Amino acid sequence: MAKNNTHVLEYDFDFAFPKITHGKGIYLYDDTGKEYIDGCGGMISNSLGHGREDMAKVVADQTASVAFVNRHVATTDVIEKAADKLHEVTGMDRFFTVCGGTEANEICTKIARLHWYHKGQPDKNKIIGRWNSYHGYSIDTLSYGGHSGRRKEFMSYLRDDIHTIPPYCYRCWLGKECGSCDLDCANSLEEEILKHGPENIAAFIFEVVSGTAMNASVAPDGYYKRIREICDKYDVLMIVDEVMTGSGRTGSMLAIDQYGIKPDIVTLAKSVGGGYFPVGIACCTEEVIEPIKEHGLFSPVHTWASNPIASAVALKTLEIFEEENLFENVRVQGSYMKEQLEAMKERHPSIGNISGKGLMLGVEFVKDKATKEPFDPKLKIADRLALAAMDMGLFVMNTAGFAEEGAGDGIMFGPCFEITREEVDKMLNIFENAISKIEAEEEM
Repeated sequence: MAKNNTHVLEYDFDFAFPKITHGKGIYLYDDTGKEYIDGCGGMISNSLGHGREDMAKVVADQTASVAFVNRHVATTDVIEKAADKLHEVTGMDRFFTVCGGTEANEICTKIARLHWYHKGQPDKNKIIGRWNSYHGYSIDTLSYGGHSGRRKEFMSYLRDDIHTIPPYCYRCWLGKECGSCDLDCANSLEEEILKHGPENIAAFIFEVVSGTAMNASVAPDGYYKRIREICDKYDVLMIVDEVMTGSGRTGSMLAIDQYGIKPDIVTLAKSVGGGYFPVGIACCTEEVIEPIKEHGLFSPVHTWASNPIASAVALKTLEIFEEENLFENVRVQGSYMKEQLEAMKERHPSIGNISGKGLMLGVEFVKDKATKEPFDPKLKIADRLALAAMDMGLFVMNTAGFAEEGAGDGIMFGPCFEITREEVDKMLNIFENAISKIEAEEEM
């Protein structure tokens, strides 16, 4: 495909992007009429599929009614209804709507800061994150995020935030086998808290299932129970980044619900907007907000915070999840899809690991299965796989940089919650053909 002339500041200056004209369900269509399966749901964000007229109507109706109010001076019915619904489905008590996941994470760390500040403990201001994590591309979120590749160009801007060992059993940072240790990756949080002093630590932020920074890696059993115990022991707030995992993506409203853990603060985005409007939501318990309430003012606001359109879209999305029983379909199709990927792993020498939950699944590619040796980053295996799949009519999300010295190649799936078994089969058939193509090129 020839490179187009454009005035758009593009993601990749050398790539000729297909021009998508419309979509329906799991499918997207470009201006040549070519059909693509949207296997990654945009950026693991399209939960309701493309082309839904009911979602288009919600946006249109709310825009025609009132598209913006100054939240310093007024509220609207839809903002209140969306908060009530969020309380019902998440168990959190207070909600602040923004425009995406980065903003939600930044607001949540500010909530943690204000909690301690107004509680008379202003020195509790440090955030602990995990290496191989990602919480957004603002300077704040990059600081406590831990993906080295995304941080390196901005290191001179970043704060010296604290990071712990990630729960990455396939490539354990401590060289141990999963289940053979005393959850040392979780215990590293306690070590960091003690090293820097509990009196200085405001919160610990983490993704329940890692995103692209660690290719949908799942923590070992008991990890989150231990994390909750450590946070309680040292009076550290637990911030759960559910931007990608939440709103049903892993089969429940919050992924942390599957571990029986109650967080203090939660961030939502991506799937909660259905794929139809930019929505991010900062959520917290009443206990967290109480000291800020006593102060009388919540200051971290911006122009489009709590906009009515985002609230209307989130409310409708949550209603559709229930009406169409979509979380059950996520669990059923996600389980089936993971089984098929595991079987595919046995057929292909390049597939080293399958990870994830629900319809958030990752495939890691290796040069050697026995040693888990990654491919040379210069080969750009994940990029080539994604391009091969796209040429065959499938969009997937390529990931990289989660192994040693910037190596590591993966592909993540995150299709819409409506996907059928037949559509899963069609998607995975294209994917396997793309893998075979790359393996042939590498003579595997």
